Amino acid sequence: MRKIIRLNELQFMPETKLTKAPIRSDFPMIVNVIHIAEFIQFAYWYATPKAYREQKTQKDFAAAVGVCEDTLTDWKRHPQFWPLVRKMIGEQMKENIPDVIESLRDNAMNKGGASEVGLYLKIAGLNNPND
Repeated sequence: MRKIIRLNELQFMPETKLTKAPIRSDFPMIVNVIHIAEFIQFAYWYATPKAYREQKTQKDFAAAVGVCEDTLTDWKRHPQFWPLVRKMIGEQMKENIPDVIESLRDNAMNKGGASEVGLYLKIAGLNNPND
């Protein structure tokens, strides 16, 4: 039997607790996985920077969600696992863009390095010689 879920918009929050079940309509069609919620949680966990993970090891994560550690190893070979992890990382990065730009601005203003200033101006759309 195949379980199928769909992805509309993926929202990545590093604070996501394992006690929250993912909403199935928020994810792509995932097939050939018995424990879909745990599969998605593992992708969240894997996409989360190590410093922010509640469970620090794969073994601890497996115990927390109630699956065998070998299952997690198998999931990393699943053709949909890495695209899902990459999407989650991308969403996390999008959430950090304003802070990164602010840091870049601070570096450009305080240190005045050509590369920081050039990149900041490029992001602001003011670095085009054709304008």
